[in-house]
Amino acid sequence: MKNILICCIILFPLIGKAQTQKTISIYDFVKIKNNHTKEALYFYEENWKKYRDIALKKKYIVSYRLVSALPDSASDFNLILITEYADSLAYAKSEENFAQIIKETRPNGPLLLNEIKPADFRINLFYRKMETIFKSE
Repeated sequence: MKNILICCIILFPLIGKAQTQKTISIYDFVKIKNNHTKEALYFYEENWKKYRDIALKKKYIVSYRLVSALPDSASDFNLILITEYADSLAYAKSEENFAQIIKETRPNGPLLLNEIKPADFRINLFYRKMETIFKSE
């Protein structure tokens, strides 16, 4: 009995860690159109980032990142937008959660740098849904 208790004490934290690391991340690959980098970065900082900051506070997401792709002849995208969810359940609620955040935060639509519309300065090429196998603590 004592051995079973010791095993439980040792293994329980490890099992908990393994389960918490199975996060879901969405990678959105974006191409900036017609050299409208300023418009795209403004759009993502004033809208996408703001929505995710709110989602972080509400614990709808675990983290987010926007990264710039270094020039490369094999890829046709400029940005990758990454949103990490605690698990598949949190991801399943993402559309509903972000719709509410957007409605409350930008009821009149997204903030833009100028009159150029999002469809004219960027295109979402594709996205990938990823599951974390392991990560740093």
